[in-house]
Amino acid sequence: MDWSLPAELAAGASVRGEEYGWEIACFPAALATAERLELACLGGQFQFRFDDAVYEMYWLSADPTERLAGEAWTAYVHRSCSEVAKGFDRLVATTDFSVVVRELPSDLRDKVTADGVDPTRVLVFVAYFVTEQAFVDLSVTKR
Repeated sequence: MDWSLPAELAAGASVRGEEYGWEIACFPAALATAERLELACLGGQFQFRFDDAVYEMYWLSADPTERLAGEAWTAYVHRSCSEVAKGFDRLVATTDFSVVVRELPSDLRDKVTADGVDPTRVLVFVAYFVTEQAFVDLSVTKR
């Protein structure tokens, strides 16, 4: 996506390229802020972010269902944020990230284990937020 998030939502996020990532403890507040700002959440996934590398866990994603035909924007904003929150909470509760660390490529695994870094200190949830106009523009582009 080629736009910056409002400062209030971006606060506390780290940015790599055009991807905003929040620490696990901060993401629920970011979702609440997005909803208040009338931004829908298109979903997201977990990443380990190191100074010089990123490990994406694309299989650990939380996504909303598609926007329904005729669904009001405000309703979609609420539903998308709620569905992503539920998926995020489920993944946090059921994923043992120390197991994921053991499955990292050795060069990345060594960054965590050699430094004795708590894996959650380099763990973020990358999420994508859109305005109604950006959503429309994305929908037109997909056609």
